[in-house]
Amino acid sequence: MSKVFLTQAGSFRAMHSHDGTLAEPLHEHLFRYEATFYGDINEERFLVDFRQISNMFKTELEKMLNGSDLTTFLPFPTAESLAIWLYDRIKAKMPKLYCVKVAESEDRWVEYRGEE
Repeated sequence: MSKVFLTQAGSFRAMHSHDGTLAEPLHEHLFRYEATFYGDINEERFLVDFRQISNMFKTELEKMLNGSDLTTFLPFPTAESLAIWLYDRIKAKMPKLYCVKVAESEDRWVEYRGEE
């Protein structure tokens, strides 16, 4: 079979703050994220149904995250922590997940590929 990478993007607005070294008061970002899946395409020549990914993003991730204060469930709400959090939730439902990228702004991204 042929192996492919497939990427779906999403976004949400959320707030976070930092203590310690990164000290910043509560502020908002438009977070953008991408989930990339990898593996063999099936007999119908696709890897993962885009509708399934999109539905999960909208109903399970963005619904919870949009307008939220990330400090309420992430002790250190960095882009790195958010990438790991997203990865764990997506991977539990969609095992072909390869990596997750998270951006707080257009010129900064974090990529997480799970524990190696």
